[in-house]
This record gives sequence, C-alpha cells and structure tokens, in this order.
Amino acid sequence: MSERVLKALVVLFFIWGVVATSLYANEVMRGQEGEIRVNIGIRYDNRTEWHNSTVLRKGATLLEATKSVASVNYTEYPGMGCFVNSINGVRNEGSKYWIWWYWDRSMGWVLGPVAADKYLLSDGETLLWFYEDTSSYPPPKP
Repeated sequence: MSERVLKALVVLFFIWGVVATSLYANEVMRGQEGEIRVNIGIRYDNRTEWHNSTVLRKGATLLEATKSVASVNYTEYPGMGCFVNSINGVRNEGSKYWIWWYWDRSMGWVLGPVAADKYLLSDGETLLWFYEDTSSYPPPKP
C-alpha cells in the first residue's frame, strides 16, 4: 500500500472517530435531558382513570406528573414536602385521603415512602393515587 493511500486512510479513520464520538456524545446528552413515560392512575370511590404513557421530563416528580394530568390542590410543608388536599375537585374529607402507591413487580402495590414532590420518577413506572379510608394504618392495598 502506498504512503499516500495509508495517509488518506488514517485521515478518514480520524474523521470517522470524531464524527462517531460527537454523535455518541449527543445521544448521551439527549438521554440525560430526555423524556420518561409513566403510567398514572387516579382511583376515585367508584372508578379509576388511567393516564398511560404520560410523557415527562427526566427528573420529574410524582407531584409534577399528577399536575400534568389532573387539577391538584396541595399544601407545602417546608422541609417535609407537599400534602395533596384534592385531585380533580375530590377533597380529603373525614377519614378519606389521597394516598399514593407505586407498582413493584415482586411486591405488588407499595405505599409511597415520601411526599409526592420528593419522589423522582423513573421511566416505565406505574403509580396510583387512591382516595381511600385511612382510619386504619397502613391502609389496605388498592
């Protein structure tokens, strides 16, 4: 192989490497800034409303997700998080409150461990707001 052909191949491989690295870096950045999809259920006394494949920005919280599909009234308690008072006009009343759950493949429905504004969502998660009687704790699973 001539020296000229060899130099041309080296230059082509160098250009290919720069382009491939740039494309890969763009994909990585897009993944970090990208979107996630979650399934959000809102279970009232007599029906459940599902918002499947709800598109959100990566890093979104459950409260943000809920606000994207429903009208939400909440109170913020500094240092603790937000407490949901009502969803779509259905207010906490008596012993009935809005409680949120997430689906775990091995355990089934799991009670939300933190306030909705503190819970960061992951792609593909399924979550459920359940308007339920909390007179006994923990409340029964949905």
